[in-house]
Amino acid sequence: MAKKFYVTTPIYYPNDKLHIGHAYTTILADYISRYKKMQGYETMFVTGADEHGQKIQEKAIKSNEEPINFVSKMSKSFQKLWTELGIENDIFLRTTNKLHIKYVQDSFSNLMEEGFIYKSKYTGLYCKSDEAFYTESQLKNGKCPDCGKEVVNVSEDSYFLKISQFKEWIKKELSTTNLLIPEYRVKELINNFINELQDLSITRTSFDWGIQIKEDEKHVIYVWLDALQNYITALKMPESKFTIDEVWNKNSDVELLQLVGKEIIRFHCIYWPIVLKIKGFRMPKILAHGWLVNKEGEKMSKSKGDVINPIDIINLYGRDSLRFYLINNISTGEDGKFSEGLLIETINGILVNKYSNLVARTDSMIRKYNDGIVPFKKINIEHYEEIKNDLYKIRDSYEQHMNNYEFSHSTKDIIKYTELINGLIDKTEPWKKEGEELNSILNILINEIYNITILLSPILIDTSKNVFNWLDTNQDVLFENIGKDFKGTKLNNIKHLFNRLEIK
Repeated sequence: MAKKFYVTTPIYYPNDKLHIGHAYTTILADYISRYKKMQGYETMFVTGADEHGQKIQEKAIKSNEEPINFVSKMSKSFQKLWTELGIENDIFLRTTNKLHIKYVQDSFSNLMEEGFIYKSKYTGLYCKSDEAFYTESQLKNGKCPDCGKEVVNVSEDSYFLKISQFKEWIKKELSTTNLLIPEYRVKELINNFINELQDLSITRTSFDWGIQIKEDEKHVIYVWLDALQNYITALKMPESKFTIDEVWNKNSDVELLQLVGKEIIRFHCIYWPIVLKIKGFRMPKILAHGWLVNKEGEKMSKSKGDVINPIDIINLYGRDSLRFYLINNISTGEDGKFSEGLLIETINGILVNKYSNLVARTDSMIRKYNDGIVPFKKINIEHYEEIKNDLYKIRDSYEQHMNNYEFSHSTKDIIKYTELINGLIDKTEPWKKEGEELNSILNILINEIYNITILLSPILIDTSKNVFNWLDTNQDVLFENIGKDFKGTKLNNIKHLFNRLEIK
């Protein structure tokens, strides 16, 4: 029976166009999902849109639209972007979906019946932009610690979830398990939020665009309690491959990864695990990545005018280049710089110099010396025998890094592998050889290019197809196929995979 893997991204707010930061999260999820398929897993990948809340209602009013029409239009634009990026998600969950709404309402009622919810009055500081409440000590210079915007005093009737009673439990869970990676974020989470953990306000009455609770028609469910449960309700969708019980029961052996940006770990690593514990479910593994920052190291923002539309980058440089840059150049968990100049440097330095040129040189030699047919390997090549063990070790290292979700380290392994094969050409100088020695070198080069392309295929989704077509193979892209021998294959035509670009 196939092993199973469930991966999620946060569901994104459809109050504006998605930017390159959203693309980064979703590309990481797509990369690990494709890798797991390559390892023989049955995978399920969920993303979506968080369509309720005050911000959405206000934006819809500004746009002279009904909220449902506004979010429907925006969610379609999200799905279009995922198609442009080559994202292979299984489900796009919208929180306006009827199945989701019913589950969230029933969930509220159950929590209330079990004594975890009570009615009171909320008075405190609220950031409309982040849909989040803060205490005075959590503010930064009197403003929201996450987005830096003004907070407002709010006072209204609200229902509360009794999370304060789980303070010691969540502190221990974070400190002693691998619930959150990277681990260094645990300490800041405990110091900034858990030490002052209070019961959570989970309904609002100052707006009505949300899921109405059955117990009190004036109240709609606070957006985070609504949104977080999408990771459960996605499994109720007709197209779901897995059931709720398969993924979330405590004895489940489904591998479960949830990707989030560092600014929302408070919600995913405090409130979400507590909700899961109350429901009697298992804990996930949550990977918090950093922000994309500009070349000065500052977070991109609309006010600075440096927010990047991923569609613009795709149109200029192709989606494979963008996917590779975001995975390779940003250390998972850390903030990472992005600019067109840095992207061009990566395209020229790695995708052109190391990978594309390797394919072009090998193609040229096989056409010149063997009429475009991959020759047989009949003798051992000394320089290849010297690096074979290193190649095996690199493949093992790649697998280990991917299994530990160390995405940028995995691409460094592939680059090292490519450098060794390029070095093999330089050391053996095939153009000076003939007969069985020349044929054996050319055979090795083709087979190793295939191995490299297998490793790159979850990132370079279009380029890898071009290489597989060149090698005249439509075999499933599986890790176990590494080591295939293409002897006797007539190569199809192939253009340069990547072209050198001028830095603007």
